[in-house]
Amino acid sequence: MATVQRWSGRESRTLRHALRMSIRDFAAHLGVAERTVSKWEAGGAGVTPRPEMQAALDTTLGKASVEARDRFTATLRATSAAGASPSPALPLGAPGTGAEQLGDLVAVFSSRTEFSTHVSSDHLLGGARTVRAVGLSLNLLTQGFADSQWHGFVRAGGRARCLFLDPAGAAVEAREAEEGFAPGQLSALTRLNIETLVRVRARLPDGLGDHLELAVYDDTLRFNVVLTDDVCVAQPYLPVSRGVDSPTFVVRRQEDRSCLYPVFEQFFESQWQRGRQL
Repeated sequence: MATVQRWSGRESRTLRHALRMSIRDFAAHLGVAERTVSKWEAGGAGVTPRPEMQAALDTTLGKASVEARDRFTATLRATSAAGASPSPALPLGAPGTGAEQLGDLVAVFSSRTEFSTHVSSDHLLGGARTVRAVGLSLNLLTQGFADSQWHGFVRAGGRARCLFLDPAGAAVEAREAEEGFAPGQLSALTRLNIETLVRVRARLPDGLGDHLELAVYDDTLRFNVVLTDDVCVAQPYLPVSRGVDSPTFVVRRQEDRSCLYPVFEQFFESQWQRGRQL
């Protein structure tokens, strides 16, 4: 069975992901405040929980299902082999790193899998006021963000526009063939994700339904783009390669210069204008 000699924010985050828990649920499970878990994860390998929390994490791992322990072990080995520690921090662009040469680009990940290991939906979307997204199935928003989190986001005044590839369109069929998926596989996933957000919207209090706008489009896939306030996550769709194997670019809007953020913002807006509202 997997064991941890010393728990740090890196191992804690990896365990939470393996258990497929939100920060809120994981904190409640451990009996600590959400900000405590967030602090661990923000510090990565440099933060060590108190001895009593080390024991609580040991117990949580020991009681986890075999599948969850396997996910925990596999992810921890992968990040250790890569010499990286999962952290929501976006390390590039800090003073002294030559950030002026990078414009508004703050991080690059070799694949979507690597990105999701380092940056969770909680940290990307938590506290955001606006969310705009265009892509295929938008798994980052639908599978990484629980219904309760969506409700909290909207009740706090947040607004979102989510644009999915039409599951009944020609473009999704072309992408399934290009990536080698069985016919209907990507369209079924997209339809499920749309239904998830339709359900979330239907359960919002009266007057708040228009804060979660949904639409579909039928166009050649070029980018998966998620804009949350001043942060943009852009993931290209490459020929033949599956989406999870494509690189991920993280951009932060700069008020004093026009770099990549406005480009991806315009990409979203142009696609949204051509979409069909749901």
